[in-house]
Amino acid sequence: MFRFRRRYTLIAMASLLPAASGTAAVPSSASVATQMSETLFRDIDTFWSQQIASLGGRYRSPKLAYLAQPMHGVCGVQATLTGPFYCPVNETVYLDPLFVQQVAERARDEKMLALGYVIAHEVAHHIQNLIGTTGVVNQARSRSTPELANRILTTMELQADCYAGLWARRAATVGTISLPTDTSKALDPVAAIGRERQLHLAAGQEMLDPLTHGIATQRLKWFRRGSDSGRFDDCDTFSANSNGDL
Repeated sequence: MFRFRRRYTLIAMASLLPAASGTAAVPSSASVATQMSETLFRDIDTFWSQQIASLGGRYRSPKLAYLAQPMHGVCGVQATLTGPFYCPVNETVYLDPLFVQQVAERARDEKMLALGYVIAHEVAHHIQNLIGTTGVVNQARSRSTPELANRILTTMELQADCYAGLWARRAATVGTISLPTDTSKALDPVAAIGRERQLHLAAGQEMLDPLTHGIATQRLKWFRRGSDSGRFDDCDTFSANSNGDL
């Protein structure tokens, strides 16, 4: 059983549904960045299949799809969506081809880690959805003030960063990526692109996950917590928030 200390209790891993493979919707003219993204997505999916099994749970793979503009009504949102995000309704990770291309260009030598971070962060939301974190967080936010609701959301997003770090540790071990001493070289360009996208949203556009949650030091801290320790339980950002150590 996974638990938030104090207020938040998650469902048991054993109650998860049986595993089912997801399939990626590949664009007709995939760029180098989207090809790398597909490779990384498969690696991240394999990692979580093994991780959840080692924790005594049963895993269900997310699906991968690309945003084709204009695209309305995705995940129940009528606005035109941009950027990467996870939709719990259909358990799908959506990637914006232009966003991943910008990440690959901006991160340069760290492009594999930067792209992996983006995808692993969104797949982490799938893990949170599977084990019950998302439902508990949504209930807590619905009963909270706007300020507290935003902090709860930030806490959840930072946990997704830590989960991304868990994958990065294993991926570096097997040679899928390399982990530089300064991982901010991969995380900071992603947040910069997210901020730029938010500033230049056209009328009717929305960005569900700009990857600008918290502050840079918090994102780096929790990603490194996961990549340094490799332990699922070390990603309890909710207890850290309760203790004033987010």
